[in-house]
Amino acid sequence: MKNITLLTVLLILNPITVYSQTIFQKDFSEFWTTVKENDAYLEIRGIDWDKVKEIYQPLADTLRNRDEFIGFLERIIIELHNGHISLNTNLNSSNNIIPSGSDIYIQRKNGGYFITDIRQNYRSERCGLKPGMQVIKYDGIDIDNLLSNFLPKYTSVYNDEMYEYALNMIFAGTHDKKRVISILEKGIEKEYFPDEYTIPVHASHLLDHGILKNNVGFIKINNSLYDNDLISAFDAAIDSLWNTSKLIIDLTETPSGGNSAVARAIMGRFIKKEMPYQKHETFETKYKVK
Repeated sequence: MKNITLLTVLLILNPITVYSQTIFQKDFSEFWTTVKENDAYLEIRGIDWDKVKEIYQPLADTLRNRDEFIGFLERIIIELHNGHISLNTNLNSSNNIIPSGSDIYIQRKNGGYFITDIRQNYRSERCGLKPGMQVIKYDGIDIDNLLSNFLPKYTSVYNDEMYEYALNMIFAGTHDKKRVISILEKGIEKEYFPDEYTIPVHASHLLDHGILKNNVGFIKINNSLYDNDLISAFDAAIDSLWNTSKLIIDLTETPSGGNSAVARAIMGRFIKKEMPYQKHETFETKYKVK
């Protein structure tokens, strides 16, 4: 059984602006094969990757330059409807990555679309959006008219997982445009402009820590589990809280995930002897544009 649970497609690009059709076809083939052979969830999630090849392979011959190729791969990745899969490059017009690049979570319920979670102190909350609100438009366009941009093409039967991925890609927005989110409140449409607001200062800190009442310590990690500098910051924080009666580790602001070095270092502060953690198999893709 394949044991790769997270696939990041590495795309290495040089300054050349125009490529031949043969190169695009070759790179598409290697990309498709890489996913086919190493994504552990294709069968589990019912993704017809062969159908994806049938749909997209002819389109590789229509690509004329680097930007079109990046957009092409971004569209194919939508077929996987998995926010953990992304390119390591983007265009100004590219979508923000979810969940790390989003601050609002939308779900489809009873034929409507509702905010079910929101990132505290971030733009969407700061502009007044709240869980429970019904969203009806994005950038002035009905949501139903936008969903097809982020739903897979290998099937016409969509499950809740596909709808949630599509919805949250829509509301994460793109790098080059400010979001306009329309809410239906008591029968009245109201527009919100989250990107007019700033990200809080604490988001630039690795962590926050302190002591609550009853001598309860807390450490809140600010989306930095991937940063090795967090190891020394966490050590210093936990040392300062050593005499507290209890300790809360707050991971509510860690949408970007992390790396094993940081995870092992943090867990190592809570065990007295060496213990099993994870079994790893390193996978290095050869996929690149020459």
